[in-house]
Amino acid sequence: MTLGLITGTGYEKVPALRGAAVRTVITPYGQVEITMGTWHDQEVGLVQRHGPGHTIAPSKINYQANIWGLHHIGASAVLAVCVVGTLAPEAKPGDLVLLDQFMDLTKGRRADTFFDGEDNLRHCDMTYAYSQRLRNLALAAAKSEGIDLAPTGTYGCFEGPRFESSAEARMAKLLGADVVGMTGYPEVALARELGLEYCAVAVVSNYAPGVVGNTVSLEEVTQATDAASVKLFRVLDGIVRLIGSAPQGPIN
Repeated sequence: MTLGLITGTGYEKVPALRGAAVRTVITPYGQVEITMGTWHDQEVGLVQRHGPGHTIAPSKINYQANIWGLHHIGASAVLAVCVVGTLAPEAKPGDLVLLDQFMDLTKGRRADTFFDGEDNLRHCDMTYAYSQRLRNLALAAAKSEGIDLAPTGTYGCFEGPRFESSAEARMAKLLGADVVGMTGYPEVALARELGLEYCAVAVVSNYAPGVVGNTVSLEEVTQATDAASVKLFRVLDGIVRLIGSAPQGPIN
């Protein structure tokens, strides 16, 4: 089994990946660069959402090519890292959250389905888009490492690249979001459409605008992601170590 790995802001490099070599995959939606390597003897295909050098804006990411490309190389499971702002005053930058629900608050400009053509229309269930099996592995890995991982979280996805306004943050909280970000959707939905198990660990980089009377800066996001790097990769390492021996089941 190949494990797909998708990383975002601040986590483009994966130190544990051995024998890394870049493979260009041509998809019906464009090409994607996938770095192939091994991690705990597990074959891994790594996609950097924002591309080498972090140059692709959230709304310009080719989510279809990324997910289709991972499916094409034989990935049946995808482990993703998201950087988020928290809507909870009691949370703090550096916290880790295991996502279990999403809401699309983008402007509808993103290609977010594989099945919108005249000959392939399909309605896919999104009740539980995040794989419970992989979520259980993530919780087990965090527990074994003694790392706090919030077991649930609803992700509200905004367009970006600007940060949300404080009014938008309040709206997202009223709608039921726990964290906000710019890249978690349509990634999760596309993975679900292709039958891929998908699990996302979110790193809290900041309080969403106005949550504690604050503004947001890229500098604080960078500082928080750097500070959380060690514990994040310890959790990911535990998941990769467990996934090879865990029986594969239904995507939920």
